[in-house]
Order: sequence, then structure tokens, then C-alpha cells
Amino acid sequence: MVLEPTAAGESEILATALRMYLSETRFGFSSLTGAQATRRITLTVAEWAVASDWRPRGEAPMRYIDPPRERRGGCRISWEPPWSAYLDLRLVRKDGPPVAVEIDRTDDSTAVDKLRDEALRGHPALWIRWHGGLRAELPAGVARLHLPTRSSSPPVRYSLTPVTGTAAITLGAGVTPEARADALHRDQQRIAEEKRAAARPRDPDHIRY
Repeated sequence: MVLEPTAAGESEILATALRMYLSETRFGFSSLTGAQATRRITLTVAEWAVASDWRPRGEAPMRYIDPPRERRGGCRISWEPPWSAYLDLRLVRKDGPPVAVEIDRTDDSTAVDKLRDEALRGHPALWIRWHGGLRAELPAGVARLHLPTRSSSPPVRYSLTPVTGTAAITLGAGVTPEARADALHRDQQRIAEEKRAAARPRDPDHIRY
């Protein structure tokens, strides 16, 4: 089956391909904790990547585009946003840019910010959201695959019936050339600021975070 990209570009194609893989393998689980369910989904996405001849990297480091601002409080120095973050998975491909993947049970995470910046860099961005309602607005270039689980308590356990080809995929708008060029400019500014910050003499009286 030939899949044509729409507004979210390659992210939609990959989300559809992943949904197809989950459906064909009848992916599901029963009576798992939240951590176990996230781990099971992560391992299965990594298996899909390997089956596609890609290399999955867990806890892959990434940088936010906007330069962080130094904030001082007492003897502590912090940066907002932080200098770095980690993607749940980065799928390294020989024939295209790497795919950024975040896997979350709720919308209350940093996934939106990380995937937004990855999409602005021209990387396909997938958000696997399992359980609960979907409230977060999707950034441009991001595709979200929803896996609706059931929960039971106490203690809380989650179950997912085998995924079908109707699992919901929602899309952000397309990334415009202007937005991508602006992101590239801001990314370069962030790199320059990071180098300046690294070159500063360390203040022994402050702890950096």
C-alpha cells in the first residue's frame, strides 16, 4: 500500500506504518503497571525499527532550539529551558533523517517541546500516547498515535486490547519553510550561547543545574 504524505509529512507516514506493524503483530498487553506498559511499548517500537532496518537508540540526547536563560537563586545556577533533554527513542536510518519518538501515558510531559524542536529541524516526530484523553495541541510536523488502554485498581494496572488499523492518528500542521529557517537561526544562536557558557570560568561558590 502506498502512503502519501499530507500536512505532517513523513511523520504521518511513519505513524501509519507503526500502526500497521502493531496491528499485524496483534500488539497488546494485560495487567501491567504504568512503568511496565511504557517499557513494553518502547521495546515494541524498537522492534519495529529493527524490522525496518533502522537502529533504535534509547534515551537519546537532544538539545532544545531556544537558548536557555541563566537563573540564579542563592548558591544555585539553573538554566531554563535546560541545556539538554532526552528522547525516549531516536530511530537512526540510513536513508533519511532520524526519527524522534516520545512515549507517554499522559499529556503532562516535555514531549511536546522536544518533538516540536525535532520537527523544526526536519526530523520526523512521533508521539505514542497511551491511556487517557488527549488534550495537548500538537506542534507542526508531529504525528500522534493513540493507544487507549483500560485501567483497574487497586493497585492500578493497565491493559491494551490488540491494536487494530483504526487506532487514532492525529497530526499537527505542516512545518513551513519560514518556520524551519527561523528555527535553524535560533538553533545556531543556541549553539553559540552554549559555547560561550562553557567557556566561562566556573564560580566555586555556585552549584550549576
